[in-house]
Amino acid sequence: MEYNNEQLYVYKNSGNKEILKYVFVPLIHDIYAIPVDEELKWTILDEKRKIGNYDCQKAAVSYGGRNWIAWFTTTISIQDGPYIFHGLPGLIIKISDEKLDYDFELHQITDFRWDELYPEKFQRKINWESFRKLQQNFYNDPFAMINKSDVISYDEGGNTTKTNFKVMKEQTQKRIREKNNPIELNHKAAFK
Repeated sequence: MEYNNEQLYVYKNSGNKEILKYVFVPLIHDIYAIPVDEELKWTILDEKRKIGNYDCQKAAVSYGGRNWIAWFTTTISIQDGPYIFHGLPGLIIKISDEKLDYDFELHQITDFRWDELYPEKFQRKINWESFRKLQQNFYNDPFAMINKSDVISYDEGGNTTKTNFKVMKEQTQKRIREKNNPIELNHKAAFK
């Protein structure tokens, strides 16, 4: 569920100000969308610096149980940025949480097709509580959606062997616990 965190997908519709965070259920590849409606209350600070070719100004915001520092440029009058971040008087060039668990930085501006970047369809919209339940269900039985009788395992010699789902479950749960550091700490599932 979000134990991997390799990819972060959001959909932003500036027309109706809708932001959707896409979440993926591993193994079965279902896609859900969580509406992100928390208001970002920015504090624009006096500090300025140059990042790449852009003159930037510092701003701070709290989101998802984390404190963030952003650097934005008014040279590009797009009031947007990475992930769900938006609403400053210019493009966010860099934003990091205070622990540097997450660090986004603009590397390139290019023309591309949005429909190739974002999945267009999701199974359904859910809320954060439903997402926590999906995460907990996946954690409790990561292989629930697999027909275990169809799984064939092989030993080091290439011989067929019985699949040890108990060990696989324990290894998967350990990996989930170790990587349980979502952006939205205020919606973090407590795995034990």
